[in-house]
Amino acid sequence: MSNMATATPSIGSDAPHDEGHPFIEVGGVEGSRLRVTQLGLTVLPRPGTMSDMRRDGRFWAYGLIQDVRLEESGSMGIVRARVRSTGGEVPLLLLEPDQIAAAQRALEMVWNLMGAMNARRIGA
Repeated sequence: MSNMATATPSIGSDAPHDEGHPFIEVGGVEGSRLRVTQLGLTVLPRPGTMSDMRRDGRFWAYGLIQDVRLEESGSMGIVRARVRSTGGEVPLLLLEPDQIAAAQRALEMVWNLMGAMNARRIGA
């Protein structure tokens, strides 16, 4: 199980898929991670090298996501996204109990970034 329980600012520029520099990274179970950037979210399913992250990371641009939420299921937490094109929900990250507060803080940033992207889209 992962001991990464806090969302910490990242100054690295090694984000997969060139989606932007990560603001916050939240650790999930078994080394999985959710990276929050200005352009979207990247889900990294397991720890690994940079080439593993580029190959295995799943990038979600904010324009593809309608909503992101944190759901508690028993003692675990699940970060879920609603896909704009289908309305279907996708689980992004499974959290241990000690990671839920950090994920909540990260999602507040995600909601703000999504709101800013929507405002730009409407204003254009």
